[in-house]
Amino acid sequence: MARQKSASSSEVFIQSGITIAMIFAALMLGDLIQPWGTKVSLSILEKGAAAPTIFSISGIWLVLGAVTMSYLLFGWRVVLAVFVGFHVSALYLYGWSLNPFALTDAGNLKTFAWTNHAHALVTTFGPLAAIYAMRAFKLSKFFEGEKLVFQHVVFLMILAAFFNTIAKFFVDTSLRTWLDLPIRIDEATYVPSMLIGDITGGIGFIFILALVVVPVIRFVVPSAITEK
Repeated sequence: MARQKSASSSEVFIQSGITIAMIFAALMLGDLIQPWGTKVSLSILEKGAAAPTIFSISGIWLVLGAVTMSYLLFGWRVVLAVFVGFHVSALYLYGWSLNPFALTDAGNLKTFAWTNHAHALVTTFGPLAAIYAMRAFKLSKFFEGEKLVFQHVVFLMILAAFFNTIAKFFVDTSLRTWLDLPIRIDEATYVPSMLIGDITGGIGFIFILALVVVPVIRFVVPSAITEK
């Protein structure tokens, strides 16, 4: 019994490590491969400002594919790895603020850190919700042998992108208002831009993983794949 428990723990450790590596690679590659034309403008209106501040953000969200593939390969057991891995990766690559009770240089609380945690929750549970929604409609056959079922996976990514975009829209509008943060003024273009970016990035990266990464996992640590 102890031996079986040890084996299960080692499998979860391996699965978690692979999950975090895929998320990190997705975030890093998302920045490296972004052509200028796929950037999305993010408009934030500061209090008392006459004009909004314009930021350029990634128009293609590869992480959606990485997280979804993690669930397809390893099941719900990697939920914590997705949540922690996204935080750690974003902290390293983007310098994310994680402590909402820390102070800025101006002496204000870093309340905006709550939106970072909310985005991490959306990234963690959006694809999982899409998978279970498809199971409810009996469309959850994502593998045939060692090959992805193209039609089901594409529909899964569209559904996951829809969940992800709507939830992020709530975070970037209602939650920002509740936290008394500067508001967004680009709602009309934000939803379609993010939805297209989620779909293209998610579908593209999940098939790259299927062609390149999954065969390596099957060869090196086949026992780690559950496909449940």
